[in-house]
Amino acid sequence: MRQRIECGRRPCRWTGTLSITKRRNDGGMMTAICPRCGCASFYDLPEPIITERVEHVNALIKIIASHGRKFFDHKGDLATMELDRRGKVWFVDEYTKARIYTHYSRRWSGFNHGGTLRGLVEAMRDYITKGEKLPIGWIAPTRCNPDNGDIWGYGKESAAVVREEAAKLPIFEQGGEI
Repeated sequence: MRQRIECGRRPCRWTGTLSITKRRNDGGMMTAICPRCGCASFYDLPEPIITERVEHVNALIKIIASHGRKFFDHKGDLATMELDRRGKVWFVDEYTKARIYTHYSRRWSGFNHGGTLRGLVEAMRDYITKGEKLPIGWIAPTRCNPDNGDIWGYGKESAAVVREEAAKLPIFEQGGEI
C-alpha cells in the first residue's frame, strides 16, 4: 500500500509516496528512510483539497513549466500548490520535493527558485485564499528596456507564448496588455 507522506524533520520536509506498510512480527510498523535527509520520521499527509482556484494555479504552473527555461519543472516532475483542510496553502517544490508553507514570511527552506518566482508563488497563494487576480505582467516580466528581453530569460518567443496561454486562465485580470 502506498501512502502520501512527509519527512518529519522540519529542515527537510520531503514529500512523496512510499510503501511503508511492512509489518514486523510483533505487529509494529516499519518505516522507510527519507531519500533526502536519511531520517526515519515520517507522518501521513491527508490528500489536499482541490478547489477551482487551486486547479487554475496548477494549470498556470504547468504552462510556465512547458516553455522557455521550464521553471517549475525538473526532469518531468512539476511543482504544485496544495490547500490543506485548515485553508493554508503549500507549495510542493519540483526539485527538492519539499512541501513549503507559503504563509511564512522568512526564508522558505526547500524552495529552489529566486525572489521573482517566490513573489509569483505568493501572488498565486493570495489568488487561492482571497481570489485576488494577478496582472499578466507577472508572467515573464520584461525589463525596463523590452529589447533586453524578460527577467526570466525565456526569450521573446517563449515569453509571448507563455503570456498568451496564461491570459486565457481566470487567474488573471482581464483586459490587461499581453
